[in-house]
Amino acid sequence: MDYNIVFNSLVSSLKDAFEKTGAKKAVIGISGGIDSAAACACAVKALGNDNVLGYYMPYKTSSEESLIDAKKLSQSLDFKLEIIDITKMADAFIEGKDNITPLRKGNIMARCRMICLFDKAAEHSGIVIGTSNRTELLLGYGTWYGDTASSINALGELYKREVYGISRISGIPESIITKAPTADLWQGQTDEAELGYTYELLDNMLYDIEQNNMTKDELYKKYNQDDVDNIIKRVIRNSFKRSTPFICESKIDNRNKINENQFLKLEK
Repeated sequence: MDYNIVFNSLVSSLKDAFEKTGAKKAVIGISGGIDSAAACACAVKALGNDNVLGYYMPYKTSSEESLIDAKKLSQSLDFKLEIIDITKMADAFIEGKDNITPLRKGNIMARCRMICLFDKAAEHSGIVIGTSNRTELLLGYGTWYGDTASSINALGELYKREVYGISRISGIPESIITKAPTADLWQGQTDEAELGYTYELLDNMLYDIEQNNMTKDELYKKYNQDDVDNIIKRVIRNSFKRSTPFICESKIDNRNKINENQFLKLEK
C-alpha cells in the first residue's frame, strides 16, 4: 500500500469537507497518541498550520509522557497547542459517587473533553476534527458523544495499522509512533490490555471479514473460534455508536435517508 497516496487522499477529502462548512478553524483534541497525531497531520496539510488549533486536555492522573509527546507534535507540525486541565470539570461529576468504575470515569473525562472542543470550535468559528480509526469504530472502542463525536472524522476509513502507515510519512515524532497505544484514562492503561486483543489480531480479522469477505467457517480455520465469535458480537453490539440517532418512520411521503448530494447538486 502506498501510504503517500492514502495520506494525500485524506488531506484532499478533509479539505473539501472543511470548505463546505464555511468554518475558519479546525479544532482537534491532542492526546499525545498516534490517532490524534495522524488526524492533526492531515488537518495541517489540508488547511495550513495557522488554521489548526490543538488542545491537550489532561486529567490529574494523565501521564507526563503524553504532555511531552503532545508538545513534540505541536513543534513538529508547527500548530498552536493549548492546555486545558479538565480535572475540576470531571471531578464535579466523579466526586461523591460510590464505587464508580474506571470505565465510568473514563467516559466522564472523554465527554468533558468533547464539551471543551465544541466550545472552542464555537469560540473560533471552527469545527471539530475527529480522530477515531476504523478499528475502534467497528469495535465501539470509544465513548459515545465523547471521543467519537466530531464534525469531520479524518481517520474513519483506516484500520489501526493504516494509521501507523500514514504516520510514518507525515512528520509525526517517532516517540508517538513507537509507544503502546493508550487512552491515558488511568495509570498503566493500554488499549490492547483493555480490549483483550492485539491490534494486529483485530485488524487482520476485521480486514478478513470486511475486505476479504471470509465466511465464519473460513475465519474459524484461521483464528481461534471464541475470538471470532467475541469480536463479531462486539461489532454488532456496538453498531449504534456508528450512526446518528435512529429516526422513527412517519409514513409521510417517501422519506428516505438524508442525502446531502440532493442539496449539493442544487448549488451547481
